[in-house]
Amino acid sequence: MIYSRERILTIRKVSQENASDWFDFFDNRAFADHSDWKGCYCTSPFMPRLEGYSGTSRKRRDYAEWLIQTGRMNGYLAYEDNKAIGWCNVNARSALPMYAKDANADAGVLSIACFTVEKGYRRRGVATELLKRIIEDAMQSGIAVIEAYPRKRATTEFGRFVGPYEMYKRLGFQDEVTEGRPAVRKYLHR
Repeated sequence: MIYSRERILTIRKVSQENASDWFDFFDNRAFADHSDWKGCYCTSPFMPRLEGYSGTSRKRRDYAEWLIQTGRMNGYLAYEDNKAIGWCNVNARSALPMYAKDANADAGVLSIACFTVEKGYRRRGVATELLKRIIEDAMQSGIAVIEAYPRKRATTEFGRFVGPYEMYKRLGFQDEVTEGRPAVRKYLHR
């Protein structure tokens, strides 16, 4: 971990209680240096919009608010000095239309959809610490597999939005192809 005793990173699951931190991060810092993604609000993996969403707004921010309020948006916020500086969207694969296959194949599989780290905190181990926490919590909750879809040859920060391939390899993920898609997987309970 790159964090020293003077600089402590705290990681918390997103919830209704800290949703204001999540929105502060996405509204003000998450994509301050990449305006094309500013309106994402990490909703792409939840497209097409889920049944049950009755909002009439086409704004992704409103959809994200509903996803958090209903417990469908899952993931972790990284904090430094009580300010959210990073985020990882991780959810049951079956809950993400972008990745869902079928109920049998999806059972016990977590999918990592993205990492977002504030520009001034990148390359300091924030994503690695988020991923370590995901692994730890998944092991404790009996999850069988964590899956992600990093781009092996990505060289830009934005091309690595799913996390750097090398980070996954360092933490024991294996290369696989699932449903024709290159992926990395970590098996937790075999």
